[in-house]
Amino acid sequence: MKKFLKKWMKYFFFAGFFSLFINTLALTFPIYMLAIYDRVLTSHSLPTLITITIGAVFALLVLGILDFFRSRLLVKAGVDMDKTLSRPVLTQMLKASCQINKSSYDEGLKDINILRNYFAGNAIFGFFDAPWTPLYLLVIYLMHPILGLFAISAAILLLMLGILQELLTRKRSGMASVIASQERNFISTSMRNAEVITAMGMLDGIKAHWKTLNREVMILQTQSNRFAGALSSVSKSFRPATQVLIYGLGAYLVLQNKSTAGVIISASIIMRQALNPVEQLMNTWRQTTDARGAYKKIDALIKSTDLDEKMELPPPEGQLTLEGVSLGAGEKMILSNITFSLSTGEQLGLIGPSGSGKTTLCRLILGIWPAGAGTVRLDGADVFKWDKNHLGAYIGYLPQEIEFFSGTISENIARMGDMDPDKVINAAQMSGIHEMILKLPNGYDTRIGGYGGVRLSGGQRQRVAMARALYGGPKLIVLDEPNSNLDDAGEQALLKALTQLKELKITTIIVTHKPSLLTSVDKVLMLQDGQIANFGPKEEVFSRLLGAQQPTASPIVSGAK
Repeated sequence: MKKFLKKWMKYFFFAGFFSLFINTLALTFPIYMLAIYDRVLTSHSLPTLITITIGAVFALLVLGILDFFRSRLLVKAGVDMDKTLSRPVLTQMLKASCQINKSSYDEGLKDINILRNYFAGNAIFGFFDAPWTPLYLLVIYLMHPILGLFAISAAILLLMLGILQELLTRKRSGMASVIASQERNFISTSMRNAEVITAMGMLDGIKAHWKTLNREVMILQTQSNRFAGALSSVSKSFRPATQVLIYGLGAYLVLQNKSTAGVIISASIIMRQALNPVEQLMNTWRQTTDARGAYKKIDALIKSTDLDEKMELPPPEGQLTLEGVSLGAGEKMILSNITFSLSTGEQLGLIGPSGSGKTTLCRLILGIWPAGAGTVRLDGADVFKWDKNHLGAYIGYLPQEIEFFSGTISENIARMGDMDPDKVINAAQMSGIHEMILKLPNGYDTRIGGYGGVRLSGGQRQRVAMARALYGGPKLIVLDEPNSNLDDAGEQALLKALTQLKELKITTIIVTHKPSLLTSVDKVLMLQDGQIANFGPKEEVFSRLLGAQQPTASPIVSGAK
């Protein structure tokens, strides 16, 4: 964030520069009142009254113009922050959400919105005006030292109230924010699994768990608001009380012939102006705390983001090499010393029991996760370090869990990017779903995903996702259990698509536990407890597996994960 702050420093510099004149011109009215009481009313001079009135009106007009420009500058800073941060923050959020140790931070864009609104609102003005409080106190002191000392004492007391508010509310507000985020994530997960919750009678347990989280949030927020409210009430009555006292003190000095009525009025107005930024900061402390928390979270996210532009590599041909690839989660090894290679256009059948690491291996091959040791290379380049915006066009992926974005079928097949109708239709035809799409209410323009979209069956979803994986002519395709929801017709279409992929020399990896899908593969890799238990040409692997097992046992049907 520091290098971004340098970019935005111009806004803050000019906002501070304008604040110098704004706060200086804010002395116009009290000085005008001093002149009225001590000059005009005693001299009965009409020309003097006209002159100082014109000058005061002009000064206040300039004050309004400068305040407008300062406000526009800070709004511009907020908008620039949004434009600058949105892309890297969203990118890192997506990266973090698919890592093996998933990050719970999924509110980056919301935090950017908090920062933008903070700069666009009035809360930020207190920080630009507060540095000029000593100027006001100095002016009061020059009017009369006793009045100045009183004003300084009042400012110190109000500042201490602000510090006390920070100490009493910061920890509770922070904890409430963390738990509130957990609560929102829990509700979001519950909504996605509403059918499971309803079918299995989990509603009471879900409500009880949510109630526990909600109660913790309410307790912390109530405690924080209680302290903040009490101190805010004290501060609201504090400033009027100080004005009453400074009036009384000024009147006493007038009675002692040590001051004038104009000084009383002016000192009271200036002291109100001096205390106003401090009080404003206290009243908007919740917004300031939220903005500070948002800044810290975004800063931590940005520090973990590689923002340097990478040199664009030539399009891959599909040669895949894994060299001693291992991956662990904590003390557990998920994959250990995986080494194999595929030539361009070869097809690999990836088999093994549940929990053997097949899906994890797929994520490493696709560059979603970094290898803990070793390297996954595509055409000789480390696939994890490859620019995903460039590489993604040459990768096809059909995951086990399929989600569609709110949009049309054609938009989803085209990966929500610039759509080429010919490529969309070609991908749908290869996956054998072209005729099914034409029968939908609006054909390729039928909306799916999100609110109001057509609900597709499991098999239809899998075949549309297959078309998405095939879109654009990728060079490497990974299919993770591509037939788990397919009927016979769908499976035949899938087998036909695999044959076409082979003819097109597209390197393909198929995760499956059904022998029928392995008819076209060139090689088979069997994982067992995260290690290669068998690898080689299909016929050799099957021969070894059949020789090691009972004749009636299937060497492949052993789990889906």
